[in-house]
Amino acid sequence: MDIEDSELKEYLNKMSCRGCYNQCSLGSPTCGRSKVFIEEAIEKFNKSKDKN
Repeated sequence: MDIEDSELKEYLNKMSCRGCYNQCSLGSPTCGRSKVFIEEAIEKFNKSKDKN
């Protein structure tokens, strides 16, 4: 998943994946389970931008 928006990249880098025990950054995940959590984070990010 390529993410162009630098604000979004920074936001994802601050969040951890809950897909396995590695707890990787959502900005650089190491397994396929992170996709669901990345999509959730992007939705949350977009909603917070819409409120501003």
